[in-house]
Amino acid sequence: MKTLAISEIELVNPLTYVAYRALVEEVVEQKTTTGDEPTPERIDFTKLNLQRMKRVEKQFALTPELGKLLQTHQPDWKWLVLVEAWCGDGAQLVPAMAGIAEEIPSIELTILLRDQNPALMDTCLSNGARAICLDAATGEHLFTWGARPTAIQEQLLGYKAENPDATHEQLMTQVHTWYAKDRSRAFQQDLLALVQQAVATAQLNPEAAV
Repeated sequence: MKTLAISEIELVNPLTYVAYRALVEEVVEQKTTTGDEPTPERIDFTKLNLQRMKRVEKQFALTPELGKLLQTHQPDWKWLVLVEAWCGDGAQLVPAMAGIAEEIPSIELTILLRDQNPALMDTCLSNGARAICLDAATGEHLFTWGARPTAIQEQLLGYKAENPDATHEQLMTQVHTWYAKDRSRAFQQDLLALVQQAVATAQLNPEAAV
């Protein structure tokens, strides 16, 4: 069987960030969540995530280095983001992605519910939020990122090594504490490296100067 390219996969229920944000508000009000398994735990996570999203929206600022690079090259990109409302990483990251797309109009952000899009999910298996970048003109798959910033994941691995008996709840408390202190900088540092790589391989305008 031929493996479909990402650009050939039908996207189910694509959402703008505004629509996704409204959906999260709606499921919190209805005391449920998105996805195939609306467990009580995930419903509780979703309520917390709404508050996290509001915090990130309020605090987000594009870093000067990333902002300059994106403004210079104005990449014609489509970002496809797989997430569910109960995903803690998604709550911390998707508002930052939306903030970047708002400041760089050439980037088009589309939010997709993970469980509704298994074909796309199979191209980048992940339990959390994961973003796929496509060239808007050609549909070429440029890179995949996620599900957690490198710096925060490294902190988690170090914490787990020092605290082998830590519970999942304790680990996630640490992760969200780091996210709050980080203010989206670790994600932007990862993205900066990817954009620089795209520039180096002429995936962006090769005539533009950094």
